[in-house]
Amino acid sequence: MSSRLLTRMNAFLPRVFSAKFAAPLLMLCISVAAWSQTSPQLSLADLLVGLRSKKVSIEEKNRILADAVRTRGVTFAYSEDIEKELATTGADANLLMAVRLKAAANKPPAPVKPVPTPTPAPDFTFYKVRADASAGKGDFSNALADYTKSLELKADNAAAYLSRGQTYLGIKEFEKALADFDKAAELSPKDSMIWFNRGVAYEKLNDQKKALADYQKAVDLDAGNESAKVSVKRIQDDLAKLAAKAKPAPEPVKPPEFLNMGTLSSVNAVKMTVPIYSPLAQKANIEGKVEVEVELDAEGNVVSAKATTGHQMLKSSAEDAARRSKFKPAIFNGQPIKGKGVILYNFSLRPIR
Repeated sequence: MSSRLLTRMNAFLPRVFSAKFAAPLLMLCISVAAWSQTSPQLSLADLLVGLRSKKVSIEEKNRILADAVRTRGVTFAYSEDIEKELATTGADANLLMAVRLKAAANKPPAPVKPVPTPTPAPDFTFYKVRADASAGKGDFSNALADYTKSLELKADNAAAYLSRGQTYLGIKEFEKALADFDKAAELSPKDSMIWFNRGVAYEKLNDQKKALADYQKAVDLDAGNESAKVSVKRIQDDLAKLAAKAKPAPEPVKPPEFLNMGTLSSVNAVKMTVPIYSPLAQKANIEGKVEVEVELDAEGNVVSAKATTGHQMLKSSAEDAARRSKFKPAIFNGQPIKGKGVILYNFSLRPIR
């Protein structure tokens, strides 16, 4: 502690405070002296701590702190917020004035206006990178403008044509996209992604065959291009379906006028009429088999009956029995049609065992 400060303290203490306040005040003064030893200037925190001290009265704290501020200065610049905080904590007008005067010296110098450095002229890379960023954000209009500027500076860059073509795809300008992919393929014919994207453009333009060719080209150049592989399979399946639909349906088989049903019997009869054995034929001991050819309508009704074999005296009875019979209709492709068949009648004088 400096001798000057101790002398001042010794002169002041007997006049202001009783013995019981001397020790606290001395401690505060020692703290202020300590500030001066460790830091040439007082911080705002130093002042707030001093004002909140309970060791001496507020008046004495203000006086001691004001003297310290005038002697050592402060580390901060003045502001209305700082003054308000000090006043709220207990700073009086004397202390605030001291702070205001010392803080004014800490006002930061006016900023030096930087000297602008010349910006290099935009080149191909500048426009390409900016276009990629715009496309990634969905700003297709600015992306197209910058891709076009980049190509004006470097017209042989396949990547820029590919990117601009992809942007045209995004806004459904498929013809323009195709033109850019054509140029990119011309400049870089071994780039699998160029062929894949051109396939996408062809597919959007409903040219499936050209799309398939480009997808396959992409796979041939890069067997790991899974998107191209999937597209090849999908287009092949679509074309196969279209071919199947385009194949003419077979002409329906024309049903015959009559279906030959062969020998008709009780198995396929709805009603099988037994012929009347005429007494005259029986007296004459006439017997034997009679075949009757019949024609059926689509419902199985006998519409025509003609005996073709057998004794003349038995034929009439057989034909009459055939006409009164009915059979299941002939079926062709699931539909009933007219039929033909033969009914065999057996006339016998011997009893059936």
